[in-house]
Amino acid sequence: MWVAKFTVTHKGSLTSPLTTKHNVTMLVFPLNSYKEKNKIYISAAHLILGKEENKKEYFKDTIKNPRIIEYDLCGDLLIYSFWAPLKNTHLQQWITPNIMFLKPTVIGPDGIQHFTIGSWKKENLSKVMNKMKPNCKTFELESLKQEKVSDLFIPHIAPPLSKKQKEIFNIAYTHGFYDYPKKTNIEKMSKKAKLSPSTFQEHLRRAEAKMIPFIMENLMQNPAIDR
Repeated sequence: MWVAKFTVTHKGSLTSPLTTKHNVTMLVFPLNSYKEKNKIYISAAHLILGKEENKKEYFKDTIKNPRIIEYDLCGDLLIYSFWAPLKNTHLQQWITPNIMFLKPTVIGPDGIQHFTIGSWKKENLSKVMNKMKPNCKTFELESLKQEKVSDLFIPHIAPPLSKKQKEIFNIAYTHGFYDYPKKTNIEKMSKKAKLSPSTFQEHLRRAEAKMIPFIMENLMQNPAIDR
């Protein structure tokens, strides 16, 4: 399969300015789009990573946009549909049925969007990227090559965690508990969560007990490929 990896900032983005404003990272899962008369209708799912207070403000700003038709918010997952004029620069309108999203689009606090798309034919990828470029402030192609696809995002990206487990796991992740070397510890994180260290650690262990088997199962299904 041919795979293209590239980053963009584009002129008509509804979401990139908000990830910067609220200092969050967003994983975008395109769902569908269609054109009708002089408008394009787009649906997508957004999974937000960041501090709880920042995520709440991001959601508030997003759903008050008058172009949003419908939305469904559950925890950190926002699914919504919105309309835009056909002349709008939204990138999803350039994606065609012969293009596959191999990973979610990642938009960080810097507003840069990271794409990984694939197709059986190189020319399909080149055609889409050439349509995108005039509507982008920046466009940087990281790679365009034929390769074996060893991993792929799936819609159910994580096991079900309780609300408290999600909150605790998110604190640990966003504050660098899983970085090397660690940037925080249980005592510091428990203060942010307003819990005792032992209670915080118990919630975190329960969340990890669900996450680790899920991760291992996916690793076994997507073994590393020697290059």
